[in-house]
Amino acid sequence: MPEFGRGRPFQPKQKTSAPTMPGAWLVTLRSVPHHYWDIKNVIESTGEARVYFGEALAYLKGQGVSLFRVEATGLGWVDALYRWWREAQRRDAIPFEIKVYVHNTEEIASFRQHPPEEIKARIEQRAPRFQLLAS
Repeated sequence: MPEFGRGRPFQPKQKTSAPTMPGAWLVTLRSVPHHYWDIKNVIESTGEARVYFGEALAYLKGQGVSLFRVEATGLGWVDALYRWWREAQRRDAIPFEIKVYVHNTEEIASFRQHPPEEIKARIEQRAPRFQLLAS
């Protein structure tokens, strides 16, 4: 007899920590942990991208960062995220960075150093595309 489910057995939601969209670009973003939820929401706001794995606080080389593994079928989310980042830079007293990586470790762009058009071009040129494995 279920204790907390009002008569229904517990059914956990299926978690996806892998890309699912064939042909999607696969990139990793790193930023500051303070803005994790805002960044995640902006990435997913256009419907062209999904954070298939995110970690609000990870430690890389002794530095606390937030990680976003993103699969994207379009690149409109880059413009939306860049606009949000510029506004957050003006609003907050402490500047922060968003960096874009491929293969999880190879940095290809930085929001501080590259305009959105260049970030999108680098993603198109260098990011791997997700392919379904034939079973």
